[in-house]
Amino acid sequence: MTRIAHIPSTSFLMRFSLRASATLLLATGAAGCNDILQTEPVTSIPQDQLITDAATATASLNGAYDALQSGSYYGLSALLVGDLAADNALWTGTFQYLGEMATNRMQADNPEITGMWTAIYQQIDRDNVLIDRVPKVTTIPASMRDDIMGQAYFMRALGFHNLVKFWGAVPVPTKPVAAPSDAQKYTRAPVAEVYTQVLKDLDSAQALIRQTTSTRYATVIAARALRSRVLFYRAGLTNSQADYQAALDAANQVLSGRDTLVVPFGNLFDAAGTNTTEDIFRISYNATETNGISNYYLRVGRGEVAPAPGLDAAFSAGDLRKARTVATTGVSARPLDGAKYVARPGTEHVHVIRLAEVVLIKAEALARLNRLPEAVAQYNKVRVRAGLVLHTLGSEVTTLEQVLSAIETERRLELALEGDRWADLVRLGRAVAVKGIQDRVGQTLFPIPLRDTRTSLGLTQNPGY
Repeated sequence: MTRIAHIPSTSFLMRFSLRASATLLLATGAAGCNDILQTEPVTSIPQDQLITDAATATASLNGAYDALQSGSYYGLSALLVGDLAADNALWTGTFQYLGEMATNRMQADNPEITGMWTAIYQQIDRDNVLIDRVPKVTTIPASMRDDIMGQAYFMRALGFHNLVKFWGAVPVPTKPVAAPSDAQKYTRAPVAEVYTQVLKDLDSAQALIRQTTSTRYATVIAARALRSRVLFYRAGLTNSQADYQAALDAANQVLSGRDTLVVPFGNLFDAAGTNTTEDIFRISYNATETNGISNYYLRVGRGEVAPAPGLDAAFSAGDLRKARTVATTGVSARPLDGAKYVARPGTEHVHVIRLAEVVLIKAEALARLNRLPEAVAQYNKVRVRAGLVLHTLGSEVTTLEQVLSAIETERRLELALEGDRWADLVRLGRAVAVKGIQDRVGQTLFPIPLRDTRTSLGLTQNPGY
């Protein structure tokens, strides 16, 4: 697993400071030695030498994808924090900072949150290098140049959207960080501006991406699916009918010709990361580059977190998803294990976005547009795959509120332990009530890492920290 660290040694800003300091130290140390030792430092490469031809551009693109694998990103944290802060998971281990998250009493120096923030910005910086440098290298074939840039725009959009979902207003750097002074100037862009940048990046991604064969790399379909998610979450903030309609339009583009769920639920999470017809965008792992999800969710691993009893109880009798989400351990001190990612080591290919999520986005968008019969028919597609009785409008559900509640439940069960629950509760305005938060402002947004607010003085803190 490409895990940065449980307690990151550097913040996003400090990483660049240390890199510059290390280069300076090596250079000054070499000046006092004989010629044989007077070599250029090998710990860093000037930005203008990072991408010089097609081979180095491809290597840099792979480096950007590798940053998605980080244990502080999709290798663990992106899936962990969204369920642990919500009502889907409990802290059962020894890392106190995870206990802070589970009880919604996080401090601004919480290592898991700091690590995730840092990993996302590190990944975005790699995207920015590609977007800045690749157009300047004229020897790269035009179609290849477009594809590399399109994939970089997709990953940057993904990063900015993850940031705005969990932290609200955030810095939106679109140029590589060349010196510590660049990051020291960062300030938080308003949420509306972040969303504007995300959608602009997705426009570029859809226009430029040429890769169509692998769902482990960005495709136009993945960009459309992410657009649907982004518009869906923005609509939750603005209650904009136009955004719900736009989210529906993007979802329909993704679902055209594949608007059913036919893959057995468990097959989506097999240890080998086998391709399925429901894949849209996934992160690759193998026995060498592993994810850490099973290590945290299983008693035989670290056992740091476990599915919450409330999640276990939310599954109806006969729901085929339950056995591949929650497992009974027979141990009273820890009765439940996570069952979605169980490979040891973690070799499953992690879903960033998959077909069932788009089906449920379409269902809620239809409901918000007061198209209730279509909304019920849409979320029933998830229930069919789960082996459940279909809902009928006027019977099991009648009002808009009941339809929305049913969709929320299906999102909770379908996407459990994939990191979506907290953002859903915040989007729906239910986070404070569901978690019973009373003694803080609410902590519906995560804290801006303390290290970064100390080094970038323009970064203001979220309320409650």
